[in-house]
Amino acid sequence: MLRRYFTATAISALLSPLAFSEAVTAQEAWPSGPIQIIVPWSAGGATDSVMRILAGDVQKALKTPVSVINQTGARGTVGTKAVIDAPHDGNTWASGGVQDLGTYRVQGLLETDLSDWNLFLIVMNAPVLSVNPDTDFQTPQDVAAFMNDKPGELTVGTSGIPSTAYSAMQAFQSHVGGDFRAVTYDGDAPTMVALVSGEVMVSTQSGPGQATMISGKRVRPLAVLSDKGLTIRGADPIPPVTDFYPDFSAPGVTIQVGIFLPSDVPQEVIDRLGEVWDNEIANSEALREYAEKNGSIFNPVHGEAAMEMARAAVAETAWRMFDDGATKISPEEAGIPRP
Repeated sequence: MLRRYFTATAISALLSPLAFSEAVTAQEAWPSGPIQIIVPWSAGGATDSVMRILAGDVQKALKTPVSVINQTGARGTVGTKAVIDAPHDGNTWASGGVQDLGTYRVQGLLETDLSDWNLFLIVMNAPVLSVNPDTDFQTPQDVAAFMNDKPGELTVGTSGIPSTAYSAMQAFQSHVGGDFRAVTYDGDAPTMVALVSGEVMVSTQSGPGQATMISGKRVRPLAVLSDKGLTIRGADPIPPVTDFYPDFSAPGVTIQVGIFLPSDVPQEVIDRLGEVWDNEIANSEALREYAEKNGSIFNPVHGEAAMEMARAAVAETAWRMFDDGATKISPEEAGIPRP
C-alpha cells in the first residue's frame, strides 16, 4: 500500500508542472462559455439585424455559441444596464449606436459614458427622411414648409429623445425652422409600422431600419440626412439632403453601430476580439453584403480609431441636444467638450 502511494505521488510530482500549466491555460482561455449580445431595441430593427449576422461570424471565429437577446425599454437603457450589471468577463456585450450610448448621462437616463466601454464598430447608418405615401410631401422643402406653416403638427416617429433618429430630425428642424411633434417607439420595426399605417407622417430612422419598407415602396424616401446619397437594393437612389440644402451639416446623425464591452473586462478579451475584428469581421462577406443591400457603410474599426470617431459624433449630438433644451445636464459636466 505504501509503495503504491509513493509511486502515484512520484508520478504526480513529475507531471504536476505540465498539469498545472494546462490548468492555468484552460482557466485563462476566453471565451469560457456562451456569449450574449444584448440588443436594446426590438427584434427586426437595424441594430438587431446586423447583430444577428455578426453573431454568426463571431461564433465561427471563436468557436463558441453566440446569441442575440432583445431587452427593450427606457429608450435603450434597459439592455445597456443589463450588461453593466452582468459579470464583466467578456461574455456579455452591449450593442447599438455610439451616439445613444454616449448621451445617456446628459439625458439623465443612465450613469455611463464612452470612457466606460471598449468599442468595436461595424457599420455606419445614415438617417433617411421618409414619409407616408398618402401625404403630399414630395421633397424635403415640402416637409420644411409644413413645419413652418403648422408648427408642432408634423408627427415624426423616432426611437426617443436620446436616439440618433430624433437627433437627425432635430438637426433638420434647426436648419429649416418650424417645429415637429415626436412620437416614440421601441426601435425601427414599430416605428416603420407606425409610418406605413399613417400613425405618424414622417420618420428619420436609419437606412437599414427603413430598407424593407423603402424597397417595398411602403414609404416614400425624400432624402438622406447626410452629404452622401444611398442606394438600397430594389429601390431608386436616395439623394443627399445637400442636394436641397447645400449648407446642411450634421455629422453626428450618421449612426455608428457596434458592440460595446465594459472597460474593465480582462485585457485578453480585448486583444482576442481585436484580432477577430481585424481578421474575420473586416473580411466578412455576410456583413459586406448586408451593408450593400441595406444602404449601410461597412466600417469595422475598434480601439482608439473607433473611440475617436465616437467622441466626435457624441459631442456633436450632445451639444445639439443641450442647445435645444433636451438634456438634464450640460455636456461639459459630463466631460464632453463642445465641438
